[in-house]
Amino acid sequence: MKRVRAITMAAVACSAISLAACAHEPAPRSLDFGSASGSVGTVTPSQQGVVSEWIAVFRAVADVAKLDADTAELKDAVDGAIVVSPVNCFEGLPIDDPGAYVLGVVAPTKEQLDALVDLADRLAIFEGRVRTMCLD
Repeated sequence: MKRVRAITMAAVACSAISLAACAHEPAPRSLDFGSASGSVGTVTPSQQGVVSEWIAVFRAVADVAKLDADTAELKDAVDGAIVVSPVNCFEGLPIDDPGAYVLGVVAPTKEQLDALVDLADRLAIFEGRVRTMCLD
């Protein structure tokens, strides 16, 4: 009888742990940039799990540490719309070095991107629509 009760208690505990884990599934990546854009990226039904967004790249370097000063400056200007990521996280960037890192801003629309570029007050080396391949 004790063994049956112990097995039952173990099964209940495992079920509770499993249900708790399901309740904490990671949220889908949102492109809510707070005051910078207030909107989300575009996901088409044929691209489930892929986010399409507009990006303006200001720098691309092999050593991400070289972006630190610019990152801090840009973050102050554009709030949460900043992106510092490996170039291979974006399909559609014309940057030849797959090991490079990009510093830029992202937005769900071209109009919002233009506004961010104005806020950044920097010259972009690339502006266009890309697909995000790396989701946080």
